[in-house]
Amino acid sequence: MKHILVAIDGSSGSEHAMEEAIKLGKSFAVLPKMTVLHVDPSVAMVEPPFGIDPDERIEEEGRELLKPVQAALASSGLEYTVILRKGDPAREICEFAAHEVCDLIVMGTRGQSLAAELLLGSVSHKVIQHAPCPVMTIR
Repeated sequence: MKHILVAIDGSSGSEHAMEEAIKLGKSFAVLPKMTVLHVDPSVAMVEPPFGIDPDERIEEEGRELLKPVQAALASSGLEYTVILRKGDPAREICEFAAHEVCDLIVMGTRGQSLAAELLLGSVSHKVIQHAPCPVMTIR
């Protein structure tokens, strides 16, 4: 295992995924590279609220969300990179994993029922279907 991708979105599931990814990474004799990826979803608005730049606000929230992750990784002893992207989360996660030749994707789930997941869709479900490598989901 050389490269683990951890997808985070600020949910408790992604927080647990980060914790488990750190434990997993530290368990190998040769420590893998860890990449944390947060994808700000693209938001289409017909008319944005006056005086507010929604893209800027979403990006700022993403940067804030990454601060505790960076702190946890800094104390882990693992080599890591933190990346913020914009777009469709499932597509960005899969494309990044393919381009960077990741060995494993670790991500949280919301714990939706199968029926809700099929009707509403979920990022984790789409990633599992399209990922170029194994996916570990954490509740």
